[in-house]
Amino acid sequence: MRRKSGAGRPADFHEVGVVPDMGELAAECLGGMVVTLENGVEEDALRGVDLVLIPAPGVDGAAYTHAECDDLDRYVREGGAVLMLGDGEWPAPSRGPAPFGLVPGPLASGDPADPARPHVRPYEFPAEVAGAHPALEDVTRAYLYRPKPVGASVPLTPLVERDGQTFLGAARHGKGRIAAVGNAEMFARPFIGREDNARLLLGLLSWLSGGRPKGSAEEQTSKVLDLHRFSGRDSSRTEDLKREPGPHVVDAGLYSHLLTGLAGGFLPDSETDEEAFLQEAELRFHEMPRVIRQAVSRFRRHGSDSGILLVKGLPVAPDLPPTPADPTARVRFVNPLSELWLAAFAQALGEPISYRQEKNGLLFQNVAPTPQNAGKLSSESSSILLDYHTEAAFHPFLPDYVLLHCLRPDHERAARTISAGLRMALPRLSMRERAILSEPLYRTGIDYSFGSPNGTKGNGPLLRVLYGDPYDPYINVDPDLMVGVVPEAAAALKRLHTVLHEVRRWVRLDTGDLLVVDNRRAVHGRSEFTPRYDGHDRWLQRVCVVRDLVPSAGHRRLGGRVIDTAFAV
Repeated sequence: MRRKSGAGRPADFHEVGVVPDMGELAAECLGGMVVTLENGVEEDALRGVDLVLIPAPGVDGAAYTHAECDDLDRYVREGGAVLMLGDGEWPAPSRGPAPFGLVPGPLASGDPADPARPHVRPYEFPAEVAGAHPALEDVTRAYLYRPKPVGASVPLTPLVERDGQTFLGAARHGKGRIAAVGNAEMFARPFIGREDNARLLLGLLSWLSGGRPKGSAEEQTSKVLDLHRFSGRDSSRTEDLKREPGPHVVDAGLYSHLLTGLAGGFLPDSETDEEAFLQEAELRFHEMPRVIRQAVSRFRRHGSDSGILLVKGLPVAPDLPPTPADPTARVRFVNPLSELWLAAFAQALGEPISYRQEKNGLLFQNVAPTPQNAGKLSSESSSILLDYHTEAAFHPFLPDYVLLHCLRPDHERAARTISAGLRMALPRLSMRERAILSEPLYRTGIDYSFGSPNGTKGNGPLLRVLYGDPYDPYINVDPDLMVGVVPEAAAALKRLHTVLHEVRRWVRLDTGDLLVVDNRRAVHGRSEFTPRYDGHDRWLQRVCVVRDLVPSAGHRRLGGRVIDTAFAV
């Protein structure tokens, strides 16, 4: 018998990550083919279809006529199957008729999970499955995200429930079968790998279609978890950020004359009157060409797939002093253009800050090689690769942005600043890897510059590598210093490092270039290079930026900008 899965009135589940090819998944695992019911779910369209997947009424504008509801009811009574998919914004009550009298309940929440915030209830939590329904074979727990209870005129057998509320239910109706899920986001990319959700989805599709998966349950579950993983390598792109077109690069060199004039005139002293200097830099940013301000504004609001913004060719003072032999010492400039640009862009992105243990708390930090740290995990190294990492991944007040301004490249121009954006890497992870990386299963190390012995792993806090918006998460990772506390976590961390390398970008920073790294959406590193320690080695200046000063207020003395947090190492 030729089996078909039909998708009627397809809602745009792509936007929220709900498995968009659930029909293809059913066909792949259970056999058959997929058809799209472009003309709705009328009786003629349903003929010969074994399973229909449709959005609940009101989801992304889906609506059904009384005739379509009658046709669906007749279709199921005669032996068909329907899976109704709600979402977290499913309106209640929806206007117009609903197939099988389907109605959502109010958004449900779990028990408080954070001891520090016992008054806050989470919208995502695990739940036990109910009973011994055939769809629940080898399923013990489900993971819910913004769950909504669901009811119907056809009595539903609860498959996933909590406190008497049914979040996923199923029923026989005449000769056929129906199932309804209040919020199908539990089967979306960020959550399909959590608990037994993949196995639950497979079991539900199997029961609805009356089929058995091809191959073992483990094989098919793995197939579900590998859904959407990118295969192969995009050979059409270049890894050189300067050669790759896009909004991530803006050429300030085109406005060199204007910017040089903008930097003229009186400037407060950046050391003795730091706040006045920052305020003046902020005002001068607003006088920059619109194309530069627009690029920074867009990056601050929306980020970029690569997680970086490169501003090329800012003017540099012609009378630069030698590259500092001691990067922890303050450098006095006759013309502090580099500090002006760093302060201006930092203020446009948020608030510049520094850390007491890093370069003695200097706001404008010098990044230059030193012989004593050449082989250590430090910004002063040169003979080792600084691997992809989140800046200050261990810190409770890590920066949102890291700004790197090049005053002088290395002699051979061999040093590459490397970056990798999470948005580009995420599709290459399996659903299970993504789920594991979102759990607090990782312990990172304290940086060498913050007092930890060089290369010590796992002596810092327990954390999640992926966090925040589950559909567009942030990243916090430092493979050189981080360990997974269970084998599966370690394997997922290794895989993440691999996919970050696959999407890597790099740039050879030249005099006047300013690289802005979104520290929550991209990781960065640096290749090896050979210094000569002759006063003309590679010299960058760095500033860290946070969007909000409030969280660190208790760790900044007298409202200053130096964050002073002590660590047990």
